[in-house]
Amino acid sequence: MVRWAVAPYACDDKREMYSLSKSFTSTAAGVAFGMGKLHPDDRVLDWFPEYASLCTGDARWSRLCVGHVLSMNTGHAACVMPQVAFAADGVRAFFEAPLSYEPGAFFAYNTAATYLVAELVRRAAGCTVPELLARTVFPALGVEDFSWQVCADGRCQGGTGLQASCDDVAKLALLYLNEGEWKGRQVLPREWVRLASGLHSVNEGNGTPDWCAGYGYQFWLNRRGGFRGDGAFGQLCVVLPETGIAAAVTAECTDMSAELNALWPLLENLHARSGVPAEGGLPEAYAPQGRLDGKEWDTGWLDCRANPAAFTGLRVRVDGKAARVWLCDGRGVQTVCAPSGAWQENVLWTKNFRPTLFRQMPRTERAPLRFAAAAHTRGEMLVLECRSLNAPHAFEMRFSAREGGMRMELFSRLDVFGEEKLLEADRPQR
Repeated sequence: MVRWAVAPYACDDKREMYSLSKSFTSTAAGVAFGMGKLHPDDRVLDWFPEYASLCTGDARWSRLCVGHVLSMNTGHAACVMPQVAFAADGVRAFFEAPLSYEPGAFFAYNTAATYLVAELVRRAAGCTVPELLARTVFPALGVEDFSWQVCADGRCQGGTGLQASCDDVAKLALLYLNEGEWKGRQVLPREWVRLASGLHSVNEGNGTPDWCAGYGYQFWLNRRGGFRGDGAFGQLCVVLPETGIAAAVTAECTDMSAELNALWPLLENLHARSGVPAEGGLPEAYAPQGRLDGKEWDTGWLDCRANPAAFTGLRVRVDGKAARVWLCDGRGVQTVCAPSGAWQENVLWTKNFRPTLFRQMPRTERAPLRFAAAAHTRGEMLVLECRSLNAPHAFEMRFSAREGGMRMELFSRLDVFGEEKLLEADRPQR
């Protein structure tokens, strides 16, 4: 096994998997399938009789099967997760979203379909997807801790929201490569692996080659053979049965086609040479962008203006060795420390300041942002270069003086903070 991470990252960091969560939800459905409690041929409305009255005007709902939901062939014209994720009852919102096609006739990548799979699993197995995996698959794989976000109705998101590590993803890939067997034990039904990795949806014209080679049960088929789970910004779980290779990647990138195009030759090299690229091809660490300029200053405590994170006070102090930021939320004080030109890990419990696909999914009330930070000076601006360790995003905390106070901006090239990225603080008037 080849295992590689570039500092300050580590292969066992638990981070947001985005849509790679779907393949784990599929695995839970496979467990329920193996228990004889859920089958792709089951009619969906038989599992949700209390919602049948919403569907009486369209007979196509009566022909929707679990397999259609697993394969993104529900009959919706587009993803309806925006309606589902924020609804008081997401299942009701799913059935209220009108069908445009016969189930099984049209592929539309639909995270709400995976949300429904998660609820199907809960009804079939009697426990949620996270709990089912925690009792069955994960103990066998040695996955001891993970978390999963919920929608506004409290139900598991299913299609996104899983916090797991690259190591965990690699184990899932190996489980599927070995047809559901782990250390001599059949953890997942072999028949489910065959079903999940088989062609169930024709998605020609869905985009670049690796996204139009077909779709299984929450897995994409690869143009070069094999199959994979993937998540936004470059999270990958690749299974290549033909060469006996399983691979996991966590990353932040905007062009996943380029990522896969770079990955295929690497995997071919591993298969052909049983090794890694030549020495010097794999960097050991990301170098911070700069250092502090040596000036020392201290803002003292400032009063924060109204902000989404509910911070009430801010203080920034810089010396020749490090920058330190104190943030108060009225209940306590948290500190961020960033050495000059070197990384230091921090954990900041915040409301809304955690990078994510903020526009598409509900935000948790208060969540930890775990990140490595290094400080440098950029003109008149203090910059804390940050690499999130529990989300696949790099960002900056930028501090600049403003009349009577300080302005703090959370900046990312992918704009993962949205309108919640500004914090302004003024000198107290009392």
